[in-house]
Amino acid sequence: MIENLAPAPSKREIASEKRRKHILEAAIACFIDKGFHQTGMRDIAARAEVSIGNLYNHFPGKHDFLIGLANMEGEMIAPFIEHLEVDGLANETFSAFLQDYWVIVSDKDVAILTAEITAEAMRMPDIAKQFLEVRRSLALALSSLLEKGITQGIWRPSGDPLHTANFILDTIECAADRQAMDKTSAQAQLAHLEVFLSSSLGVSCNN
Repeated sequence: MIENLAPAPSKREIASEKRRKHILEAAIACFIDKGFHQTGMRDIAARAEVSIGNLYNHFPGKHDFLIGLANMEGEMIAPFIEHLEVDGLANETFSAFLQDYWVIVSDKDVAILTAEITAEAMRMPDIAKQFLEVRRSLALALSSLLEKGITQGIWRPSGDPLHTANFILDTIECAADRQAMDKTSAQAQLAHLEVFLSSSLGVSCNN
C-alpha cells in the first residue's frame, strides 16, 4: 500500500517560513533587550528590516509571537527528550542531560526571555497551556528515566516520578536563573547542582 505523502513545500512557502523565522528571531532580540511590553511591533519590524505590513502578514499581533516562541521551545526540547530515552544506565544519561540542559538554561539571554514569557503566560491561559504542554513532555521523559533508574537499582523509589521530575527541572532552572544574575562560575554551580540532585535521588539499598 502506497502512503499518501504531503507535497513538498514550494519555493514561496520555504521563503515565507524563512522570513517568519527571521522576524521571530528579531522579536526575541527585542524582548531580551527591551522587555515584552516595552517592545512595539514597529521595533520588531525595524530589527528584522521588514516593512510593518510584511510583519503583520506573518504575525498579526504580539500574542502571535508568544505562540511562535512556544513552538520554538518545543523544537528546542525535542532533542533533550530523545536523549532521555536512549538505552543505557539511567545515572549516566541523567548526568549528560543535566550538563546539556544547563548550557541552555544558564545562558543569560535565555534566562531573560524565560522571565518575560513566564510573566505573560501567567496573564494568558492559552499561552500558559502551550508552554506547559512543552514542559510536561520533557517532565514525562525525565520521569521515565527516573523509573528506569529505580528498576536498574540505581535510585531508590521516592514518590511519584512525574512530580519528582518536575521538581528536578524547577531546581535546575531556578539555579540557572540565580547563576545568570549573580554571575558566579556556571561550571562550579553545575558541579554543586549535580551533587545535590544525585544525593536527592538517593542510592538504592541494592547497590
